[in-house]
Amino acid sequence: MIRPTPRRLLAIGAACTVVGLAVAATAEGGLSGGSDRARSQQQFGGMMVLAGWTLLGWGVHRFGRETR
Repeated sequence: MIRPTPRRLLAIGAACTVVGLAVAATAEGGLSGGSDRARSQQQFGGMMVLAGWTLLGWGVHRFGRETR
């Protein structure tokens, strides 16, 4: 298995965060009452954001340890 570099982790984490925000932001919402599809779309987007933040945190941690 290829070991991801800290820079790759940062890039993948940033991309996951952006995609998650885009998915959650395009879900129906507001005063329209929303549907189950919109709720699941928002949940999926939120999970993508959390995954992106996790990868960003791991990448920052490894990046800091690598430069010592």
